[in-house]
Amino acid sequence: MHSTDTDPDNAPKPANDSTAANRQNAATATIERSKPHTRHRIFRCLRPDWLPFAILWVVASVVIVLLTISTHPVDTTYQLHYADGTFLVDRAQYQRLADAFLHGRTWLNVHVPDWLAAMDNPYDAQVRGAEGTASGDPSLWDWAFYHGRYYCYFGPLPAIVLFAPYKALTGMDLSTAAACAILAIAACASLIFLVQTLWKRFWKGTPRWFVVLACTAIIAASGLSYLVLVPWFYSIPILASLALAPTGIALWARSADDIGSVPRTGMVAAGSLLVALTMMCRPTFILTAVFGLILLWPQIRSREMLAVRSRHAIQASLAAIVPFLLVGGVMMWYNAARFGNPLDFGAVYNLTGFDMTQRHISLKARLFGAALLLFAPIRFTREFPFTADVFAADAANPWAFLIHNRDVIAEPTVGGIVALSPICLLALPAVIWFIVSRFSRGMDDSSGMVSSHKRTEEVGTTEVSSGTQSRMPSAVSLEKSHEMTRGMSRSCAIGITCLLLVGVIVCIDVSIGVNARYMCDMAWLAVIGTVCLLMPAEAASRMKGHRWLTVTIVVFLALGLALQALWLMTTGRFEAWNVSNPALYAWLQGVFTR
Repeated sequence: MHSTDTDPDNAPKPANDSTAANRQNAATATIERSKPHTRHRIFRCLRPDWLPFAILWVVASVVIVLLTISTHPVDTTYQLHYADGTFLVDRAQYQRLADAFLHGRTWLNVHVPDWLAAMDNPYDAQVRGAEGTASGDPSLWDWAFYHGRYYCYFGPLPAIVLFAPYKALTGMDLSTAAACAILAIAACASLIFLVQTLWKRFWKGTPRWFVVLACTAIIAASGLSYLVLVPWFYSIPILASLALAPTGIALWARSADDIGSVPRTGMVAAGSLLVALTMMCRPTFILTAVFGLILLWPQIRSREMLAVRSRHAIQASLAAIVPFLLVGGVMMWYNAARFGNPLDFGAVYNLTGFDMTQRHISLKARLFGAALLLFAPIRFTREFPFTADVFAADAANPWAFLIHNRDVIAEPTVGGIVALSPICLLALPAVIWFIVSRFSRGMDDSSGMVSSHKRTEEVGTTEVSSGTQSRMPSAVSLEKSHEMTRGMSRSCAIGITCLLLVGVIVCIDVSIGVNARYMCDMAWLAVIGTVCLLMPAEAASRMKGHRWLTVTIVVFLALGLALQALWLMTTGRFEAWNVSNPALYAWLQGVFTR
């Protein structure tokens, strides 16, 4: 006796197709039919899944604008005394670069002192400072100098997209502070888009409020607030990269499912283009391209990408690779036009406090600097604002020994990434949980393989005897269970990749120094990676009726938000409110000490 199944078009088919693959396809089709579909289109940001995130973005954007206004930044030049000499600090570096592009140049049309062009080694800071003081014609600070001309070694994309169009349309220079605010708002949207994508794809069953809280902590930890409070040209390429990379990663995640189906080539190409463009902002962010392999691995494994098995596979492969080749080619041409070497970004020609062409960092100093970036403690005080610069050399600082007689250049900061985002303390326990759970699942799968086959046969027999109505719920539940398991595994894989990238980027950045600005390169990865590892553990704990892990995560996220708020008010940092806005600082002091 034969039974019949029902396909999506209600066409009967023979019962001898009741294999595991066909049951999975039927379950998938049932799930798709069971999803609610609105007949009318609703603006995406007003849909229930998006509305809390849209509200979060609006609130964060308002805060960014208020923080930008609070610092009262200006794009003028001023004297900065360094060691025994005087250097001229010009914050309008991107404005100069935009003007150069509008006039078809790669070098900056800025006055070069005769003595600087005649120096055998213009990168010797002490000699350069002495010459500037003696001549009364100082050199510029933190500008690249090569073969008698000044260059901007920072990524050119912000000048192309923001500063040059603004200058061409208005005839005026776009202020660095305004550009920082614009890019920070875009970066905030990019981070929210990534977190919402991870939630929909991999964090099945996680409450929306919990994800919104995690997203808020990620935005706070990313350093957007610090970068707009210190609106110098250093902040521009980091903010631009933060606006590009998370969106590119999210598009990769949305381009395909986890069962190796054909990816959406448009999304793959857009994701690759956005990530590739970080080469023209802050090249360190190009390392996030590794997420393309992680997120698209099912398609690579099924040869729907990076293969020539079909026209769609070839298109997907080109969509993933060509943007990197195009952007890389443009950047290599730009480097060759400036410095005669397509792989030379010009950072070593920076006129800073030491000779970068001769600087060598020992492995010991590099590891110590990396440890400071990650694990430097917070320096708490009894008086408002209750935190202070952890690297200050004053006698009252109990942590001054951390940089005393060390070959590490440290700028003011209140603490390391882990100290300011204590949720990262849970990363190691989460990794251990993931390894143990994978090992236990593997043991269960290997020992119960035979019984699993028996249960499958019994389920199939039950399905045949009970008919379609009783068969479909079992198949749907099985498919949902498999989908949740896949999502948890992929989330943990993304989390571990984030943490590994943090380690690599820290080792790269620490060759220059230790400061809050460099933390912005990887702090967002550290928190997102930790959350990706914690969400599966939290879901498993919640399914067992336990709430302790949920409460723990919420407490750590809230603590991180409080510490980030204290960091904004800390004295001693660059553009601190007690100097840049004394009235605001006095008001805050009154609020907290009243």
